[in-house]
Amino acid sequence: MSEEKKQVTEEKEQETTQELSETWAQDALADLEDWIEEQGIYIRQ
Repeated sequence: MSEEKKQVTEEKEQETTQELSETWAQDALADLEDWIEEQGIYIRQ
């Protein structure tokens, strides 16, 4: 039973990895900066 759970977990990890774009980190930073600005906080750049 634990082997089945392990296989399912590994398959989900592979699916998640394949869905990420090459610029996922930049996209995440941009989303985070937008959210921060929506909260009324502006970051000097």
